Amino acid sequence: MKPIDSRLTTANIPVFMLRSLVATLKDCNIDVSRLLVGVGLTLTDIEDPDCRVSFRQGREIIVRALQMADGHALGLETGFRQNIHSVGLVGFAMLTSATVEEAVKLGMQFQKNTGSMLEFDTRLTKEGVAITAASRFPEPGIYSFLVEEAFANFMTIGIGLLGDGFKPLRVELAYPEPAHSAAYKRIFGCEIRFGTIENLFLCEPSLYKQPLATSDPYTNRQLLECIAYHHERAREAVETTEAVERVLRQKLEKRISISGVAKTLGMSERTLRRRLAEASVSFQDLLDDLRKNKALELLGNPQMSIEQVAFAVGFTDSHNFRRAFRRWTGTTPGALRTDLSRIWPE
Repeated sequence: MKPIDSRLTTANIPVFMLRSLVATLKDCNIDVSRLLVGVGLTLTDIEDPDCRVSFRQGREIIVRALQMADGHALGLETGFRQNIHSVGLVGFAMLTSATVEEAVKLGMQFQKNTGSMLEFDTRLTKEGVAITAASRFPEPGIYSFLVEEAFANFMTIGIGLLGDGFKPLRVELAYPEPAHSAAYKRIFGCEIRFGTIENLFLCEPSLYKQPLATSDPYTNRQLLECIAYHHERAREAVETTEAVERVLRQKLEKRISISGVAKTLGMSERTLRRRLAEASVSFQDLLDDLRKNKALELLGNPQMSIEQVAFAVGFTDSHNFRRAFRRWTGTTPGALRTDLSRIWPE
C-alpha cells in the first residue's frame, strides 16, 4: 500500500476560510449539523482561532459543502463575505503597512497563516501586478472552489486597503466557465477570462506604490514581532508533535507509553513532557486524536467489524473502545457508522 503523504494529514491549516464557509452555508439556510460528521471536528472547533486542520480534512469539508449547496456560487460567496480582518494578525499587519506593495508582500510571506489551501505568488508584468494561485495538491473536485474563494477574498482585502473603488484589471481562471459565471462579473467588476493557462488576479501597477491611509509603523512592527514569535513557537510545536505522532502511527495497534516514545526519539521522558507542555498539548491528547481519526477512517469501511476497528487503534477490549469513542465524539461507533452510510453513501 502506498503511504499517505504526511502533508495531507498534518493539521497545520488555520480555520479562517472554513469558518466563513460554515457561515455561508447558514446564510443559505442549509443545515450544517451534518457537515463535520466523521471528520474529527465540531462546529465549536471551527470557531476556535487556535484550531488547525489537515488538507485532507479541509478537502472533505469542502466536498460535502459543495454537495449541500449545489447551485450556489459557494466559493465566491465564502471569499467575499470575509474581509481583511478575517485572517487574524496578518490582516491587521497588512492594514498598518506603509504601502500596498508592502502589504501584499507581507500577505505572501505569511500566506500559510491565513488558512488558504492554495499557493500564491506575485510578479510584475507589462500590464501590471499579477497575483497567481496554484494547487498544493491535485484536487479537481475542489479546485475551482478554492480559486473562487481566494480571489473573492483578494477583492475584499483590496477594498480594505484602498476603499470601495478598488477593482482588478482582469481575472483569469484556469478552468471552464461555470454555470454561475455571472457572479464573477458582479463581484470583480472587470474582464473575466476562463480556460486560461493559470489563475491570475491582475491589478494596475500604480496601485502597488500607493501609500495606505491606515499605515502605522509602530503598530506594524509590534504585529510583525507578534506574528514572528507565534510562527516560531508554532514551528517548534509542530516539530515536536509531528515527531510524536509519527512514532504513534507506527505503533497505534500496540500498547504505547510516553517513555517508549521518548526513548524512540532519543530523549528523556521529562524532556518530551516539557516540550509537549510548551506546545500546549499532552501525550494522551495526541494519542486520543490519532486513535479517534483512525477509528473514524476505519468505520467508513463496512467490511471491518467494530471489534476489528478497536484492535486496530490499540484497544484490546471493544467495550473500552466504545466508551472512549463516546468520550471523543459524543456518540457510539455503531451509531456513527450508521450516520455515515446514510448521509454520505458510497
